Amino acid sequence: MVSSTDDPTFVKGNRFVEIGIEYALLGNYLVEFFPWMKYIPSSVASWKKLAEERHKEFSDMFVGLFREVENRIVMTLIRYSLPLRSPIM
Repeated sequence: MVSSTDDPTFVKGNRFVEIGIEYALLGNYLVEFFPWMKYIPSSVASWKKLAEERHKEFSDMFVGLFREVENRIVMTLIRYSLPLRSPIM
């Protein structure tokens, strides 16, 4: 849960939106006009290396948020499920 605008999750989410807008603006990257540039190795193309780093950063963020929600759901199910009974011996 986000408690304030200083919350790290809020800050990262806001950064994700800002970067998404930057990428969405036509003409910011030459690769849009020259598709063959996507085959240039990342070690030579700084824009590609940056894109790969951001992809990993935001993928990790979203997977982390997903896991947090997943854990909350599991804990809620465990809390409200019927108690386990021991087998009759």
